[in-house]
Amino acid sequence: MRKIARGAALAAAMSVLLTLPLGAQGRQGRGSGAGAKAPVAAGAKAPVTNVSQRASAVKRLSDGTPDIRGIWVRVGGGMNEAGAPDSELKAFGVLSEPQGFGQGLVTAGPEGGKTEAKPPKFMPNPRPPQGIVDPADRKLPYTAEARTKRMDYAKNMCCPAKNLDYLELSVRCAPPQPWAGGGVTIFEKPGQEVAMLFEQNHQTRVFYLDGRPHPTPDMVFFGGHTTAHWEGDTLVADTTNLDGRAYYGVGNTFAPYSRQLHITERFTVVSDKLITFVMTYDDPKTFTRPVKVAGYFYPQDPDEELTPEFTCHEGSYQLEDIFGF
Repeated sequence: MRKIARGAALAAAMSVLLTLPLGAQGRQGRGSGAGAKAPVAAGAKAPVTNVSQRASAVKRLSDGTPDIRGIWVRVGGGMNEAGAPDSELKAFGVLSEPQGFGQGLVTAGPEGGKTEAKPPKFMPNPRPPQGIVDPADRKLPYTAEARTKRMDYAKNMCCPAKNLDYLELSVRCAPPQPWAGGGVTIFEKPGQEVAMLFEQNHQTRVFYLDGRPHPTPDMVFFGGHTTAHWEGDTLVADTTNLDGRAYYGVGNTFAPYSRQLHITERFTVVSDKLITFVMTYDDPKTFTRPVKVAGYFYPQDPDEELTPEFTCHEGSYQLEDIFGF
């Protein structure tokens, strides 16, 4: 059994050297993509049924920190809130209860119905929490200003969008930030940086581990600036200097967050088959208190072909008739 697990890990490592990070997730939101995979209900327990999912020793780099290099599938991290402004928004047909907290993996059946799909090879069982974990009821604590802005954005974004101010970012080839969609390839330079290369639009995110400070507040970036350090087997990342033009995770009815957003992330390396994370969003212009969102990474199956590359570009047909003419 141990030979099988080591063989799978070796195949995953070789795929980093031999395979470019192809594949992608399409337009963000609408309850689709990796973030829409459902967790096991709170308190539920399920047996480990696949030897590849068993916890194994954490691989190490030369400096003793966890080796998280490889191609990973990211699940969770989205704002799948409950009790969204349903009464107002549903009247406009722009929002329904977000997906992500149902049970099972569902695919289309032979007759167009739904059937239970076989979980990916390295999908953890039981699955860790995903989506909003604090507040526990998943009801986001909007400020009065932010709720008004959210309502205005949701009512005027579609279809067609009222004007360019309401045009969702994915149509402009701009993904949510600092996260992007699709799978992710992780590279590391011990003591220097961790880099995440996303399939969608070739987005790259860099975590600086060399002790540098954040830039001065007047320097802002679409994806922000991230510094990080290791606390045992947990990578703690701190992101500031966001320019306030992107939105929270997946969910295109969200208005963009403010420039005051401060993100803290804790990526805990459970084994060479599982990394869990919790993201804390602290944005006083949007929420009356910080909000925490969870998710996890598991290895891409080296025997599975990555999905076709997704590249949004200027002149894309996605913009055709966006304003109804």
